[in-house]
Amino acid sequence: MSRIFGGIQQSGYVVRDIDERMAFLSAKAGIGPWFVARNLRLPLCIYRGKEIELELHAALANSGTHQVELIQQISPEGSIYTEWLELYPDGSPMQHVSSWEEDFDGAVSRAQAVGWRLIQEGRSSYGPFAYLEHPDDPKLVFEVTRKGPERASIFQQVATAAEGWDGTDPIREGWPIYSG
Repeated sequence: MSRIFGGIQQSGYVVRDIDERMAFLSAKAGIGPWFVARNLRLPLCIYRGKEIELELHAALANSGTHQVELIQQISPEGSIYTEWLELYPDGSPMQHVSSWEEDFDGAVSRAQAVGWRLIQEGRSSYGPFAYLEHPDDPKLVFEVTRKGPERASIFQQVATAAEGWDGTDPIREGWPIYSG
């Protein structure tokens, strides 16, 4: 467990074709089922100090207790995701690890106190998120998200669906419904 970020719950990958990547990971790595939300428009997103309009597809699946996230940006504006794909044009390695914190502001403050810088932050329908990099290793990206009841419910349903998954129905459109 990180004293600064808390427990790492997720690995995130930026992809050029989310459908191809979900199909590959479900068929060739046995990870799934995938829950994919398409054409998500973030109500607020700030990239390197500039507010941007961000639209993307995002998919979630679990492998054991660890969640895997796939992100495909579909809007043209520059962001942390387009920046990553420019760095790795032939294939994207893991782009970030994520912790889910009830004390979101505390986690971000602890990180900033030891030199981490905000590179992209904003708000989704389920609360705030922040991506941070450190000047000593800017290719290591940590994401912190607020673990509110909505996000916790959705993430738990994704994890539960993966338990004993038999490979059927590998790609499911939309997020699980918040059960609060």
